[in-house]
Amino acid sequence: MQTNTSTLELIKELRDVKGVFANYEHTSSRKTFDKNEQKQLILDLSIRLQMSLDIEWVISQFMEYVHAYILFDGYDYQLNGLNISNKLGRQSGHRCSYNLKIDDHDLGSLVVFRGRKFSGSELTLFENLLCSILYPLKNSIQFHSAVLSARYDVLTGVNNRSSFDVSLDREISLSKRNSQALSLLVIDIDHFKSVNDNYGHAAGDEVLKVVAGRIQASMRKSDLLFRYGGEEFVAILNNSDCDEAREVAERVLDTVRNNVVEYQGQALSVSVSIGLTCLIQADTRESVFDRADNALYEAKHSGRDQVKVA
Repeated sequence: MQTNTSTLELIKELRDVKGVFANYEHTSSRKTFDKNEQKQLILDLSIRLQMSLDIEWVISQFMEYVHAYILFDGYDYQLNGLNISNKLGRQSGHRCSYNLKIDDHDLGSLVVFRGRKFSGSELTLFENLLCSILYPLKNSIQFHSAVLSARYDVLTGVNNRSSFDVSLDREISLSKRNSQALSLLVIDIDHFKSVNDNYGHAAGDEVLKVVAGRIQASMRKSDLLFRYGGEEFVAILNNSDCDEAREVAERVLDTVRNNVVEYQGQALSVSVSIGLTCLIQADTRESVFDRADNALYEAKHSGRDQVKVA
């Protein structure tokens, strides 16, 4: 606890902690469990945790169950690989930390907090109960990863090709229904093959990741970016007319052009070419994309590192 915490703030924190767990019946007066009782606890918890494949639900249910037998003030679960964080309660005082793994699969880290130390029997019970969460948590993580890979490009983290058609159809429909502008950018990394040939595919992967991040940073949060295939990306700029889209395209060009990609001590200069078009009433998904794609080829054949408007 920080020394500058006021008495009122401390009282409020304690009330918050009490409120979080107020609905659970505690049996913390029981300090020991025989082997059969522990086996039954683990079995009951294992069955309960298999009711959902949502990672945060699995963690929350596990901690709620544990709190019925071991009092604690808060917990912090982190799964860095999937950027998942589940925190609850007061996170100060004494702590016990666990790195969760099974079959060489990283299942994240779990830290449990309490104002007073955990007893040896409490830690033993908690560690035994942890066995019940490993497989449900592994299944949840694998399911979550599969869902992400169905929508997102694993390498760059942006939307993938399989989600592009559905997204573009939706955005076209919304644009026409609401009489709003819609623009499309088709973006291709210049001379990408030479990067792979001269520096290797790992360098090419780094260029793809960095360029994707710079394109994303040049757009609004409401815009959508997709890795369309290879070194080609597509950006859907909703509620953007051609002038506004041209500003975004020029910003992408400048950001990529003026910042090298660092790879193993090498400074790789990269540029992109962009084809731009704006939606018209008669457009379909195919027609608006083809028009932007043709503009991209014009930009490539005109010397690259530029934007052409269809």
